[in-house]
Amino acid sequence: MADNTLGLLWALAAAVMSAFTAVLTHWPLRQMGLMAVTLWTNFMNILVLSAWGWATYREGQFSWEGMLWFALMGVSAYSYGRVVFFKALDTIGPPRLMTLSGTAPLLSLSIAVLFLGERPGLAVLAGTLLVIAGVILVSYEPAEGRWVQAGIIWGFASALSLGLSVVIRKVGLAAMPNPGLTVAWANLVSFPVLLSLRPLMPPALFQWRAGWALWAILGIGFLNSFNQLCYNFAVMHGDVSVVGPIISASPIFALFFTALLLRNRIRIRPATMAGVLIASGGMAAIALGR
Repeated sequence: MADNTLGLLWALAAAVMSAFTAVLTHWPLRQMGLMAVTLWTNFMNILVLSAWGWATYREGQFSWEGMLWFALMGVSAYSYGRVVFFKALDTIGPPRLMTLSGTAPLLSLSIAVLFLGERPGLAVLAGTLLVIAGVILVSYEPAEGRWVQAGIIWGFASALSLGLSVVIRKVGLAAMPNPGLTVAWANLVSFPVLLSLRPLMPPALFQWRAGWALWAILGIGFLNSFNQLCYNFAVMHGDVSVVGPIISASPIFALFFTALLLRNRIRIRPATMAGVLIASGGMAAIALGR
């Protein structure tokens, strides 16, 4: 296996940044619709990442193949992924959704082995399973009612979107190695797709208002742009089978930021702490087996 040290460091940065921005979004999400938040965040991604991309552009980086892959990314992750995430949130609730999302590394790892020719060692495989187990413990909270229900398919669809996004980035960046312009383009593609869904979705999802919530979302979108860069650098410098589980461990870091910023609103369970320890062991195994 290739040396994935740099990819691991970028993946860790992406997971930490993703967790931090997710916790920060807690407050403005209470004031604006989910799709409005998505559109404003994507708008900031376009501004920041296109500026970064043009500033760092090198002759010969442009590729129609890369543009096509990231157009697919715009539909699958920034449009389809957002819609199925909301649908899953609405039908099965946050605990089950986050539990199912924790299985995304298994999909990305399987695709990496079958189609990208990656050969992760036993330590990486074991570490991936530990990370998934840890994320499930951190994310899942017992709830009333049965676990398996009709809407569970939306949760699997969300996990599918997460797992595929890592692979699409890897292939797309191999064709067009510009981390900024590629994601700016993907966010731009998402706009007409998301707006076309407006007649089919509750109007409240697209509601937004001027004020502190809007400025907060713009700031979070600015931070999210650098999260996207970290994500891209991770898949550029590391194998999907190695960096994917680390990126998917963001709920572990979200726990830390939740305890720091939302300690008066959200209670941390003993099972959650156990999940952190298990996932940390998994990340250590991946790092040692890279």
